[in-house]
Amino acid sequence: MRLWAAATLLLLGFLGEEVSARESDYCYAYEQDPYLLMGTKTAYQFVQGRTKIPPVTNCVPVQMWVLTRHGTRFPGRKAITQLHTLPKLRDQITYNHDTRGNGRLCNTDLENLRSWQLNPNLTDALANFLTAQGEQDMRLLARRLQSEFPEILRPDPQTISYQNYKFRATQTQRTQASLEAFMDGLFNSRNAVPVEPTPDNDTLLHLYKNCPGWESSLSRDHVDAESERFIAGPEYQNLLQSVSRRLGFSYKINNDSVQLMYDMCRYEKAWEVNRLSPWCAIFSSDELKVLEYLEDLDYYYYSGPGREINSKLGCPLLKDMFTHFRNLESGSYREQPKGIFYFGHTVTLQSLLAALNIGKDNTPLLASNFHQNGRRSFRTSVLGSFASNLIAVFYRCGDARSPNKVIFYLDEVPVQLEGCNVGLCDWEYLKERFGRDVDQCNVNFCYNPNSASGLVRNPLVLLVTVFLTGIATLRSL
Repeated sequence: MRLWAAATLLLLGFLGEEVSARESDYCYAYEQDPYLLMGTKTAYQFVQGRTKIPPVTNCVPVQMWVLTRHGTRFPGRKAITQLHTLPKLRDQITYNHDTRGNGRLCNTDLENLRSWQLNPNLTDALANFLTAQGEQDMRLLARRLQSEFPEILRPDPQTISYQNYKFRATQTQRTQASLEAFMDGLFNSRNAVPVEPTPDNDTLLHLYKNCPGWESSLSRDHVDAESERFIAGPEYQNLLQSVSRRLGFSYKINNDSVQLMYDMCRYEKAWEVNRLSPWCAIFSSDELKVLEYLEDLDYYYYSGPGREINSKLGCPLLKDMFTHFRNLESGSYREQPKGIFYFGHTVTLQSLLAALNIGKDNTPLLASNFHQNGRRSFRTSVLGSFASNLIAVFYRCGDARSPNKVIFYLDEVPVQLEGCNVGLCDWEYLKERFGRDVDQCNVNFCYNPNSASGLVRNPLVLLVTVFLTGIATLRSL
């Protein structure tokens, strides 16, 4: 009888554990296919092309033009200060589960969160600095490109020179360190060739920091209006409710707390791509998609195709690319560089993509059409991840009618540009399509604050008025 009773109690114990396990929403620690697209903090490994870039039949690459965002970095000072409050929030979450009996994190996720410690590198001294993973991002990108374009990127030591390879970065540690790591990946030296000096008033790679007309347009166009509407809308409010319940709070936690946990999740995943961040367990895959869309709304109007002025912001880079390619038209390549490499920021890249109509959807991104935009072209996880890049390669081909061709690669994936043949574009077609914009490109709009920005949005949104003082400094670029 005692054996039977003991067995019964043991069975009930197992059942009790099973019932308790069922009360959790899910277990992130055992998720086989986690959602890894996390906007501007996405690790490059999760979006880069997975297949080797094949050679183009009957064509030879003669020049490569590259713009890349810096590699993975640490947060800025303001974000670091905020992230240092997370241990206190973590302790409240574990208290909710342990003492109050609330919360729906599974045991493994809860224990991972309990044992989590703040990264010791989160200090003011390293704010916005490139991480070890960021250096690796750049070094490996360079080596892959060298492997796939040996004709121009695997030179004899005697031809590694300033004349053949142009490098330039903005005046920040993260871009300059990215440049050095990339150069090291190409030439096994961080100073193989001299770097072009960066002017204080950088109107090529840092135009948005030197363009009063664009900065004033941010408040005039209420660029945060759609993201604010989305936060107030049902999808995001449901997220706040679900996360609060999952963490054991009896009230709806605020958006700042949610964004803080999201930032820690995606930073940690980008710093160490093969490790699990306990903070990612806070969110379901669907909730991560909502958070991603919120940032997409933000950047769509801030520096993407949501406003025509952003194309103007990217035109100096487009003009620079076209100028280099026009110098190759005659077929004389000896005096021209084989590679031009620029290192900038999210806005640098997205404004150039806007000028090329890359990432432009048929309908604008709105707070009201989240569910219709699951397959959107404008996805900051792809168009602005750490180390995201646009590569343009100029080819000389055996086509007598159109010997010059160009392929654009976004994150090492061929861009299917309208009017091109599976990504292979006739240079004459590109000149016809973009030549007028290039020829008329100037930065006069920067000094004419009243110039129209050409906001692409539902007119009803203009009823929302938000004064955005200093908005350009609030984005983590």
